[in-house]
Amino acid sequence: MKIKPSTLGLVAAALLLGGIVLIVAQQPAPKSADSTQTSSQTSSEDAQRIFEFEEKDVQSLSLTTRLRSLKFERDKDGKWQMQEPEKTAASDPSIAFLLDLVATGKTQQTLTAPASDREQFGLHQPLATIEVTLKDQKTHKLVIGEYNFNRSALYAQADPPADEKADLKVLLVSPNFDNAVNRPVAEWKQPANAEKSPSPSSSASPAPASESPTASPTPEIQTPENSSPSPTP
Repeated sequence: MKIKPSTLGLVAAALLLGGIVLIVAQQPAPKSADSTQTSSQTSSEDAQRIFEFEEKDVQSLSLTTRLRSLKFERDKDGKWQMQEPEKTAASDPSIAFLLDLVATGKTQQTLTAPASDREQFGLHQPLATIEVTLKDQKTHKLVIGEYNFNRSALYAQADPPADEKADLKVLLVSPNFDNAVNRPVAEWKQPANAEKSPSPSSSASPAPASESPTASPTPEIQTPENSSPSPTP
């Protein structure tokens, strides 16, 4: 059977076209702009600490929320004292909870965004601004913004640059910061009953018993023999 030249041409064209399709299919697909941006924004999956100092290294603490400002300092004995809005002994558990989040808190993701996106993260009117001064006089600041879309984390900035036009380095931090900073002033103070001295125990030595009264002397009863005779009229 004789094959027509036109048929051979069609077969050759089909083979050539198939080869071209195979070569193109094996080439890696170019990354889109969106995927490139997401890759540059996402850090390694290993959680990283927000700061590198320890809680015991903090000498003073300043907290500013949308409702109030508070300041605390350690005294010479290492006890926390409230300086503002009043001077009084501070609540150690409340401060320890906050400082533990600041000193040991971690972030699993870091986003890079232009300064114009500050409002999207709630950093223009932050939930709280936490400033600490260490014993070596170094200072650190943590600005807490809004929740992310599924409320699994809060946006934050650690030691933000002074230049407000610089790109934002936004961290995703624990939502526990919300509970740590939003407390009534009374919860930042040491409870009043904690300052009172302990009441004496019931095993205290009893008061000395009163001495029994001395028995009064029995009056001497005069017998007729001892009594003097009455004069004879």
